[in-house]
Amino acid sequence: MTLRDYEKLFKAMSDKQRLRILSLLNNGPLVVNDIKTVLHLSMSTVSQHLSILREADILLDNKQGRWVIYSIHPDLLTKTDTLAAVIFNELKKHFPEDAAFNDDLELLRKIQQPHTFIISNRF
Repeated sequence: MTLRDYEKLFKAMSDKQRLRILSLLNNGPLVVNDIKTVLHLSMSTVSQHLSILREADILLDNKQGRWVIYSIHPDLLTKTDTLAAVIFNELKKHFPEDAAFNDDLELLRKIQQPHTFIISNRF
């Protein structure tokens, strides 16, 4: 990794809203509208956060029709030998301890009940 890569990684992981996004995505892929609704943020703010996470290679985006579906980069879920994976795995341990993260997940479950997206395995 270059110094710029470290800078992007630490920037991505240093914001509470981005950590909330990671907590949500830890439970599966999501579209921007669901993230926006749960976090009570504007579409542009969510897009900015997602862009920072993508730039740090933490997220993947997959366009399906008019939807862009975001997911956690598979390397973070399967590898343990990169700094990003180590940080993410440590964060995952603490997501359930935070009341805001738990509230986010509860709201996500409520808003997802009325609709279901078919998401391919092409991530």
